[in-house]
Amino acid sequence: MIQDFRECDMIDLVENQGKGKRDIVVTAVASSIEKWRKQVVAGQPETGAAFAFISDEGSYIPGGEGTAPSPLTYFVSGMALCLISHITQVAIKKKLDVRNERVTATAHFHEEGSVLRGDAEGFCDGFEINIALESEEDISEIKQLIRLAHRLCFAEKAVIGSVPVINTQELNGQPLIVD
Repeated sequence: MIQDFRECDMIDLVENQGKGKRDIVVTAVASSIEKWRKQVVAGQPETGAAFAFISDEGSYIPGGEGTAPSPLTYFVSGMALCLISHITQVAIKKKLDVRNERVTATAHFHEEGSVLRGDAEGFCDGFEINIALESEEDISEIKQLIRLAHRLCFAEKAVIGSVPVINTQELNGQPLIVD
């Protein structure tokens, strides 16, 4: 998969540093299908591509059938996918040999109050994000890769400062401290 990514004609953010910003726009339009089943058509206008996703709440909500991932499942998955994409981007640009990259994102949410009373509210209590990869590259290069991936991750930036985010890393199966 990384090989395919390397062959893409990508904007090199490293070469563009200091030359202005690159705007990225993502649009999503959600609509109801039936009961808790929803559809969203989303994409990036500059690519001209749009993708449809179906969502359904699980049976923990009356009427939910669990026929598709919940909206929160997509949200947390997007965080993991965004971060692992930036790990790949940095590794390719810096010509680092990394293997078996894995990002595990866990989010904690809770609800309080009552819809009928009008005081219901949902909360995000925080994220735990673990990056694991294998590499024989110099440890300082791997730490820099991880730092850059976190700095580039749009999804992580969207929640940092709003909720606690605990980041951990592993290199070759061992804990890695990245300052």
